[in-house]
Amino acid sequence: MNYSTDFKSIRARLDLAACYRLVDAYGMTDLIYNHITARIPGTDHLLINLYGLLYKEITASSLVKIDVEGKVVHNPPPITASMSPAM
Repeated sequence: MNYSTDFKSIRARLDLAACYRLVDAYGMTDLIYNHITARIPGTDHLLINLYGLLYKEITASSLVKIDVEGKVVHNPPPITASMSPAM
């Protein structure tokens, strides 16, 4: 396990998620039809958002890791919503 690469991956995720939030805060979004990517330093992997999420909904853990050919390397688990029967 390469801790340096893991740290760079986490840092890239946090920075990219923050970038999405800033772009949203400044009103520079076009709903869901644009994207911002970031390369993970020292690798051939990129981070990109899932299609269908608004900029304000993107988190570090919701970003998808792809290779330079666009193949998914790591996809976050699906977001599921559940309701308590008491609701």
